[in-house]
Amino acid sequence: MTRRDMRGGNYAAELQAPEVYRERRQRLADAIGGGTIVLWGAGDERGYGDVGTFRQGSSFFHLTGVELPNAILVLRPSEGLDAIFLPPRNPNVERWTGPKHGPGDEAARAFGFAEVLSSEPSEIVLDARRRPVPGFEGRLHGWLAEEGATLWTELPAVAGSAALPPTHRFIARLRERLPSFAVRDLSDRLTELRLVKDRGEVALMRKAVAASVAGQRAAARAIAPGVGEGAVDGVVYSAFRGAGAEGLAFPSIVGSGLNATTLHYDQNVGVCADGELVVVDIGARYGYYCGDLTRTFPVNGRFTERQRAVYDLVLAAHDRVAEAIRPGVTIFELRKIAFSVMEASPLRDSAGGTLGQYFIHGLGHFLGLDAHDPGSDGTALEPGMVITNEPGIYIPDEGLGVRIENDFLVTATGCENLSAELPTTAAEIEALMKV
Repeated sequence: MTRRDMRGGNYAAELQAPEVYRERRQRLADAIGGGTIVLWGAGDERGYGDVGTFRQGSSFFHLTGVELPNAILVLRPSEGLDAIFLPPRNPNVERWTGPKHGPGDEAARAFGFAEVLSSEPSEIVLDARRRPVPGFEGRLHGWLAEEGATLWTELPAVAGSAALPPTHRFIARLRERLPSFAVRDLSDRLTELRLVKDRGEVALMRKAVAASVAGQRAAARAIAPGVGEGAVDGVVYSAFRGAGAEGLAFPSIVGSGLNATTLHYDQNVGVCADGELVVVDIGARYGYYCGDLTRTFPVNGRFTERQRAVYDLVLAAHDRVAEAIRPGVTIFELRKIAFSVMEASPLRDSAGGTLGQYFIHGLGHFLGLDAHDPGSDGTALEPGMVITNEPGIYIPDEGLGVRIENDFLVTATGCENLSAELPTTAAEIEALMKV
């Protein structure tokens, strides 16, 4: 049996080819045109005996496919520099956390970079003399000392009372020594790159959605009166891994009865009771890409008349939205469609009010490397974007919550439901629970 080379990280179930990431970096470099682009990957300070699972930052991964911790991407468009900086290898730590690529030509070939340099300073012997070799910070100081220097990096907004993240603190320290360089935020440009998925990304998302479908089918088989929400959570995770996914896109939501009316209920410690509904909102992660599907199941396998009526109303809103998804439309406009369907229904609450007031969240969100990928409710949809369609009604007084969610790829003429194979009608849900 051939052993996999684990030095690259190997957390993702599947990666795209190195040239795909290289082309994305080139697009970013072309859009910026000059200055120094720096993106820090996720840190990992695990040492001897520490346990944990590393996950690379989404934008960094999108541009590099590199899963190694404490990596730094540097692009210098004016001189064609396309490099990764990595920490030197530490064999003692690797005995605990696994082998890792270090700086050098072998890593450069594996990742498709022109250079993989050491983030730490070192020395070489040249002409019988020891000469210093700068690490990342030394090189960056040199670049930013140039007249008119600009540093481009990802700078997420920070609340006034919140502690500054590491990138902000690093730049503040740089300014103490190099006060003249300019700083520009890459966030909008990275969002533009990530919003429209290429063919390879869509293929990975199909696999993430397929694993998520397997999780929903497993949940349907497991749900019954007296079964714990945690037990359902467990079979969902097992189905994800069995389908080849690397794990969860987000913590699974399994909420029964009153818990179904809490949007992001995540304790999963209740017990499914006869006569209740249970909302199962789950997503698998495959190749770092996310699925996100929700189904609502009757615990005993049969909807009551009231439950079915509310369920059918949510499904009608979902289907009306699905018909409207096309280029040029916004998620905000799609939500208004769902809300109008609920408000037009003759169904009422105990006080005689319409049910639109119980649709208390947005219609959906963009999906990709993150379950909530970059993009806003006001972003006009384009072919290649992937969004969720997840209307819901939550009536705490009745302990009744219903949400139905599918993942849609925007196409040139409309959309494709990536999760179409998973049943949605009340009758189909009841049949699914009998399998």
